[in-house]
Amino acid sequence: MKHLNEKTRKKVAHTRISLKSFQRGIMAFAVTLIVGCAAGMNTSDNASQAAENTTRTSPDKFLPVDCLLPPQVRKLGAQMTYMAARRPIKTTAQDCEIRGGEYVAYDRADYRTALQTWLEQAKQGNAEAQAYVGEIYEKGLGLPADYKTAFTWYSRAAEQNNSRAQINLGYLYEKGLGVPRDMVKALNWYRRASGIGEDHLDYSSNIEVRATTLAQEQTETLRQEIQRREQQVQNLTASVTDMQKQLQQRENTLQDAQQQLAQLNTKMTQDKENTARLEELKIAYAAQKKRIAQTKAAVVALQSQMLRIQTQATRQTGNLTTQRQMLAMQDQDIAGPSIEVFDPVIVITRGSGPVVRVPPGDTERPIKGKITAPAGLKQASVNKQPLSVDDEGIFQTSIPVSDKTQVSILATDKQDRTARFSFIMEPGRRMVALGNSSSRSRVRLASRGVNFGRYFALVIGNNDYPQFPTLETAVNDAKHVADVLQSDYGFKTRLILNADRYAILSALNDLRGQLTETDNLLIYYAGHGERDPETLQGYWLPIDAEQENTANWIANSTISDLLNTLKAKHVLVVADSCYSGSMTQSSVARIDAQLDDEHLKKWLKVMAKTPSRTVLTSGGVSPVLDSGGGEHSVFAKAFLQELKKDTSIIDAYKIYLGVSQQVKTEAASVGFLQRPTYAPIRHTGHNGGEFLFVKEG
Repeated sequence: MKHLNEKTRKKVAHTRISLKSFQRGIMAFAVTLIVGCAAGMNTSDNASQAAENTTRTSPDKFLPVDCLLPPQVRKLGAQMTYMAARRPIKTTAQDCEIRGGEYVAYDRADYRTALQTWLEQAKQGNAEAQAYVGEIYEKGLGLPADYKTAFTWYSRAAEQNNSRAQINLGYLYEKGLGVPRDMVKALNWYRRASGIGEDHLDYSSNIEVRATTLAQEQTETLRQEIQRREQQVQNLTASVTDMQKQLQQRENTLQDAQQQLAQLNTKMTQDKENTARLEELKIAYAAQKKRIAQTKAAVVALQSQMLRIQTQATRQTGNLTTQRQMLAMQDQDIAGPSIEVFDPVIVITRGSGPVVRVPPGDTERPIKGKITAPAGLKQASVNKQPLSVDDEGIFQTSIPVSDKTQVSILATDKQDRTARFSFIMEPGRRMVALGNSSSRSRVRLASRGVNFGRYFALVIGNNDYPQFPTLETAVNDAKHVADVLQSDYGFKTRLILNADRYAILSALNDLRGQLTETDNLLIYYAGHGERDPETLQGYWLPIDAEQENTANWIANSTISDLLNTLKAKHVLVVADSCYSGSMTQSSVARIDAQLDDEHLKKWLKVMAKTPSRTVLTSGGVSPVLDSGGGEHSVFAKAFLQELKKDTSIIDAYKIYLGVSQQVKTEAASVGFLQRPTYAPIRHTGHNGGEFLFVKEG
């Protein structure tokens, strides 16, 4: 592993690894850790050169803030004027200043400052403000999260048909945060937020039944931290032992020097009559006194240093004891099993439970999914029959179909805790698969008259890092993705290569002036990244990032907050790295495979107008390969292949399914575990929609 100091090592949790380095690491137990992602566009910037030629303001001016605009002076009739109430908005610090607003700097904002901006409007019944107040309580912002209060504010806004609050309510119900866990209520709120349900459309989603895996993730992080502290305590103890030896040697040297000084003093007394000899003794005496003073100073310094290290070792030992106690408690409370069904598509209609629509005439239906059991899987079954699950928790089975067939999947872990998911399979309508080349003409015909809006892409590719290892494929990945987006899908793209913090934030800020409420934006990042194991926060690293200083790191939460300031209808972040702060796939609307032409057209219209904010990452929270796909990373190669398929319209979730399978297979072929993820981004305005790629021609 790359040698980092302790402060930096503590931060590293997610990396992008070159295939050659990974293979060398198997032999030498030394792997160079790197993180990255990629993106594409047609306007190309070399950020390093731009930095030299542009007069720059502080990049912090591009960060998002809660801005309180000054009151407007309004006129009533010919004689009367009055001051309107101050209006809160989410915008950048620069825009807030230009408009004469009041704000608290992004890195200093907290629970109280955020509430001060939005609470008054929320109390007056403003639905948007009520949704934001709910998010403030859900996030905590320096205080423990208050889910019950968040639920109250979300409910008030949701009843006014605020889709942002409705999607957040669905998340609380799905996770059981502040309310009893209820998957049907969750999906119904997701359906209301997306606008699906109108015109008798069903809400289709990837259903996940799970006790949170956050505890499992935190437990593993704690184990790693304990191992790090144990090594640190061992190193400190060894240092103290070594210093004790040095101190003893110094003290012995000092004792010898003092004895020699005493002997010189005696000789000076005896040789008072010998002037020449006396002068020599005086010089030797003065030199010896100087050596004694230096030795004493060295002894004092060594004692002081040893005391500091002993104090540090004592403190670390205390922390280690506390963490071991925490680990013991967490080991007793490992998350229970979870069940995820990702094929077939699960739909939910108004007030109903989960349903699978089966084409008429089919006698059986394949079921695919995944079971996660942190405590170990004891057994699994479907309709009381044993269910085979592989080492990664993946299962696949087929269920005989009759009229309204009940399906019940049960998982039990080694602590005898269970998770159950049930749904009904019933005859559906004629099948059309979005992305299937045989249905391309039908989908193209159904899309006539649907306004998908304009498409923009911001693509960032960073290879050259002064303080981090150079990447091999990030820039090339970005160039090729940008080219495909522009040539095949008509994106207006901007490509930034080797971008520093200012260049990235400035480019995102420029988009605010270009995007409208009907537009689509794709952000594709390729470069180093980090993940803090304590806060679970992910970071993108511009080329001016420093290992010992996070000032130029860009937190994923900052990107998420910036998305709140953009007017685009749909935003997709594609990150060849980690991205923290996502929701679950249940709040992503998916096309029901059983759609006739009429309902397909309606579904496309709903998706075109329903806001979405989603993220596709290359490997969740685990390390990812920087190469392995020839001239591309494994992830970028798979992403490009999915984009180049012969389809007319394809949704981002279907791209994720194709990318996921390719990445897992190719990474496994070199003995590496890598699993892409796809989900909405929390608190960014996701309303249950989906990002659609519409091919030109």
